[in-house]
Amino acid sequence: MKTNNTLIDDLMSLSGNVLGNLLGARHEMKAQAKQRMNQIVRQLNLVTREEFDAAFAMLAKVRTMQEELNERLQAIEGKLNLSSKSGIKMKPKRRLPSFKKSNTRKGRS
Repeated sequence: MKTNNTLIDDLMSLSGNVLGNLLGARHEMKAQAKQRMNQIVRQLNLVTREEFDAAFAMLAKVRTMQEELNERLQAIEGKLNLSSKSGIKMKPKRRLPSFKKSNTRKGRS
């Protein structure tokens, strides 16, 4: 019986080591895949979500300021009975697409 117990203990120890090695390999493969993906993103010159959101916010602010300045210019021209010399007519107001900041992608920081 003692040899059976020793054999079972050896098998349990071996299976524990194999499981530990598999988990270690999994973490290593995941880290390498993430590193490779980051390299690809850098090579493609893609922007991060944070950079995109910042640029989108700046664009919305600039468009709002442009509309306000155009309204002020038209009011001043109206008071002075002037017509716009440039002949540029502004396009009708167009709403920017809205987006929600959500953390739909897991694992992003």
